[in-house]
Amino acid sequence: MDGFLNQPATYYIAQFFGLLVTAGVIISLQLKKKTQMQTVSVFVNIFSALNILLLEGFNSGVIVCCVAVVQLLLSIMHEIKNTKVTLAEKIIFLVLYVAGGLLGVKVPLDLLSTVAAVFYMIAVFQKKEQNVRLFLLANMSAWTIYHAVIGSTAIFAQIAGIISSLIALFRYRKNNKKSTD
Repeated sequence: MDGFLNQPATYYIAQFFGLLVTAGVIISLQLKKKTQMQTVSVFVNIFSALNILLLEGFNSGVIVCCVAVVQLLLSIMHEIKNTKVTLAEKIIFLVLYVAGGLLGVKVPLDLLSTVAAVFYMIAVFQKKEQNVRLFLLANMSAWTIYHAVIGSTAIFAQIAGIISSLIALFRYRKNNKKSTD
């Protein structure tokens, strides 16, 4: 306990951002509309980048979160304009995630953020909310391990996100079954 109290202020600020990530993940996965989920996810990724930056310094996790913000904003724009994501955009983001993630690798653990990013990229460009939630489950599983190892409160976001996503998958599947009967 003495070591916890002797942490620098940046540690506590980082953990606060981790708690904001947790709140945002819980909120975003319970929203029904894709654009609502994505808007909250923009802030979640900003807070996550700050959490990782303050705990671990600039690395692949920070890069991946920054690329995710840009991808989310582009995806929201496509939703608003009712346009499709082009193959070129998908390839560009895949390259950005993988190359950016690999450039920021300091330790093997950092590779998990790149794996998570690929699942995230796939999730963001899904049309159906249920598919978004499924790919986010894979994304959150990789992030859970990452945050556990770095000792971030953002692990609660991943655990809560996994639980919340499973609830939403069941809840909306159940609602869809009722509406088709």
